[in-house]
Amino acid sequence: MTLINSKLTKMTPVVTEKSLSAQSQGKYSFWVDFNADKNQIATAFKKIFDVDPIAVNTTIVKGKTKTNWKTRKTIQKPNRKKAIITVSKDAKLEILKLAK
Repeated sequence: MTLINSKLTKMTPVVTEKSLSAQSQGKYSFWVDFNADKNQIATAFKKIFDVDPIAVNTTIVKGKTKTNWKTRKTIQKPNRKKAIITVSKDAKLEILKLAK
């Protein structure tokens, strides 16, 4: 997976069926640094892709609790922050290129 690194924040694209279908509407999803705010995400996006974002929505995804069945102990995965960046519909970004 490609890691897009800016001096301000790290952005990794979210690769799910739902996020890939939202790209046709101009909404691009990224995993970002947990401490990054919306202004930092917007400036990093503009710096990397040279496209002005219309809106930046962030959400904190709670980490899952998993069980290690060998030791019978629970493991808490860390919380992550997801940013959904909206651009104009005519601006197309080539984040993921599927090989034929």
